[in-house]
Amino acid sequence: MKHKNKNLSLTGRELKSTFKPLVWLVVFLLFKSNGFSQDLFVGNDTYLYAKDVVVTVTNDIRLDTPTSNLYFRGDAQLYQVADIKNSDAGKLSIYQNQTTNIYEYNYWCSPVGVSVEGTAKANVPFNGSNIHDPVDDADISNVNSTAYLYTSAYNGTATALSNYWMYTLRDGEGYNSWNQILNTGNAGTGYGYTLKGSPNTNNVLDFRGRPNNGTIEVSCSFDGVDNQPNSGTPNYAETLTGNPYPSALDLKLFFVNSPNNQADLMPQIFFWEQKQNNSHYLVDYEGGYGTYAPGNLGDLLDNGTYTNATFENYNSDGGTIGDTSGNTTDFSANNSRRFAAVGQGFVIMSNVNGGNAFFENSMRVYLAEDSTPGGDGSIFARNGNSKTSKTNNSKKAVIAMSQNGVDYDALFKNPTIVPEIRLHTRIDNTFYKENVIAFRESTPNNDTYNRFYDATSINELSSDAYLISSDKKLAIKSINYSEATRLPIGFKASKNSTLFSIKIHKLNNVPNDVNVFLFDNLNNTYTDVKNGAFEVTLDKGTHNNRFEITFAKNTLDVADNTFTDFNVFQNNNISQLKLLNPNSLSITSIKVFDVSGKQVLVDLINSAKNEYKYSTKSLSDGVYIVKIESLNKQVFSKKVVISNK
Repeated sequence: MKHKNKNLSLTGRELKSTFKPLVWLVVFLLFKSNGFSQDLFVGNDTYLYAKDVVVTVTNDIRLDTPTSNLYFRGDAQLYQVADIKNSDAGKLSIYQNQTTNIYEYNYWCSPVGVSVEGTAKANVPFNGSNIHDPVDDADISNVNSTAYLYTSAYNGTATALSNYWMYTLRDGEGYNSWNQILNTGNAGTGYGYTLKGSPNTNNVLDFRGRPNNGTIEVSCSFDGVDNQPNSGTPNYAETLTGNPYPSALDLKLFFVNSPNNQADLMPQIFFWEQKQNNSHYLVDYEGGYGTYAPGNLGDLLDNGTYTNATFENYNSDGGTIGDTSGNTTDFSANNSRRFAAVGQGFVIMSNVNGGNAFFENSMRVYLAEDSTPGGDGSIFARNGNSKTSKTNNSKKAVIAMSQNGVDYDALFKNPTIVPEIRLHTRIDNTFYKENVIAFRESTPNNDTYNRFYDATSINELSSDAYLISSDKKLAIKSINYSEATRLPIGFKASKNSTLFSIKIHKLNNVPNDVNVFLFDNLNNTYTDVKNGAFEVTLDKGTHNNRFEITFAKNTLDVADNTFTDFNVFQNNNISQLKLLNPNSLSITSIKVFDVSGKQVLVDLINSAKNEYKYSTKSLSDGVYIVKIESLNKQVFSKKVVISNK
């Protein structure tokens, strides 16, 4: 059903406009000399009630007095087109569910700010007074609520939220950058905040205030000084932000539609998720960050790629210390977590010095929440009940509407299929680290880091596994699939005798004839990780040059036998490594690694020769791997034993 007049567009499955007796909803059409504007005006002691619809307003909204209200229930959302801020003292009321546990955080971003009478055409900051407790959230026709009470105790109650856990993160450079705001401190429009959950099973928060609209800026700037190096955070800044609108947010468009975001931010978004662990002490927390990468910015039907969070423990500096179990909810099948629901907070990261991140109406979309792993909706991650109660198990038809130019009907019916290999590394039999290899034909270069296609984790784990490209440690790596592609994979061990077990967890739309192997340069072995697991025990340190993910069992199986006449000799009598190249094969590099994977020698070759000689006098006795790469990207490895005695 669609109803539209000159002043207000109401689109969706159901619409109820409810008024108090003898009171009218007044919508004015304001004329200007060069045209006209469309505004929504709600007068004194008047309200509009909307259920399961999108309410579209072309320009701005004026909620005239404190009794001028909009009540949005079910899947109702507000969409505004023009970049004109809203005005006055009335309030939008919109629901979102919080976590049903007093020990776990949600990351929030408020869709409303504190309404101020007489303040015109401006977004306004948020504080704890914007959060209300519905009188009866089960009866969504009941529009009454009361401002939530707050307690300074660590534990929230069924009637009071704990303000102790309300923090913001702005231009942060480590754990100590979190700023406690309590319920009385303001968070600027677009800035996120943390809040722990409630023991109340009816865990609905009623956000009431002036609806945010238009262009919103948040800072994500690095000042060049790492103020807390022990936290494990590298030299960049992080800001907790989120979806600032009372509608869903398309995270791909967050990058596509903003050149500033493309230039000033790392091209990834991080979502906090936490395991229920009944403790307020940091060292007892078990949580982590999932990572979203937008993929090919030129293909709006490419949803991007999401890799799941890994749960880790944390020390008093906020650094990870390992020894955890389990992983969080896998949202990858739900549009790769592209769509953020109303209220969803997330973390952004500066690209070098960073700058300001921008949110715009062109990134907004009406998309009902469906926070299930295999759903088709906007997502708000929580422990507990979903926002919308399902009366049956049938899947709702997907309705997505916007004026941002994206054909969402085509997106949901015929998205770009991106085959994915979801690789799980189990570390010391305690937790899994997930890394994703995404097959994107548009990937610029398989051998380098490609912005938007690839993504890092938010920080390194104490023991970790990652794909390597251009010296970056990646959680997501996109490739234009070729059987000859070889992807370095690295492992970090926090102690000696750390056990790593690597296997394919899931293949999404990957052809059956694609093979996946883990190549061990030290032992010159290929292990099929598609049908089994590769296990290795490593000593403390990083091991970045020993292992590769490959799609063919042996590069020497190719017909031309590129390295057939290439010979490698170690002459320990004169401490010399000699390589014979009788056919003057075009090679690009000769590298030598010790058994830990540390590179001890590198020679980048500009022109072919018949013979190469290198002194090994400075190297310790032991086993080394000599690795030669040809011009056509084929690799030959040879193990040598060096003894200078």
